[in-house]
Formats: sequence, structure tokens, C-alpha cells
Amino acid sequence: MNAYVLLVTESLISIAVSLAVLYVLSGPLVSLLRQICPGEHAALFWLQYTKMILMIAPLLLVLTVDMFTHFGDPKDSLRLALIATLGGLLIGLHVIGQRVGRFVTLPKQ
Repeated sequence: MNAYVLLVTESLISIAVSLAVLYVLSGPLVSLLRQICPGEHAALFWLQYTKMILMIAPLLLVLTVDMFTHFGDPKDSLRLALIATLGGLLIGLHVIGQRVGRFVTLPKQ
């Protein structure tokens, strides 16, 4: 497989998986941010910030891993791209969860 086609395919995998995660999280995240942010503008800012982080982190990891690894079989490259994407999402979600988790309070029982 052509190196450029493989790079584009790996990037599209990263973007597609990130968009799927954002689709699942957007509704609950908007509700949560509206509860914990002081105003609508702050909630919208943090929503866009979160979306950017969850798009950039996996893509950056995929591109970095691709730069240092070269496999003879394109399936191995695509598999590593998926692993890097999921790893980038895991890191991004962890960082965001740590920050948002500070503001979420559990009701007293």
C-alpha cells in the first residue's frame, strides 16, 4: 500500500473513532458543563475545548507512532493506528475527567 494512502487511512481512522466518541459524549457533556460552569459562554468554551482535545490527542499519537514504526504489512500499521487512537482517547478522556470530576459533587444520602 502506498505510504500516503496508508497515512491518510490511519488519520481517517483516528478522526472517525474520535467523532464517534464525541457523538456519544456530547449530550451528557453539555448538560454537565451547563451545571458546573458559571455561564453559557463558559460551558460552550469548555465543550469546544473538550472536542478539540479529543480530536487532536488521538491524531497526534497516530501521527507520532506512524513516524517511528514501519511495517511490511499494512494491516499491522492500521492495527497500530487503531491502538494509538484508542490510547489517545483514553489519555484525553482521563485528563478531562480529572478536571471535570473536581466540580461534580455527589448528593449526600
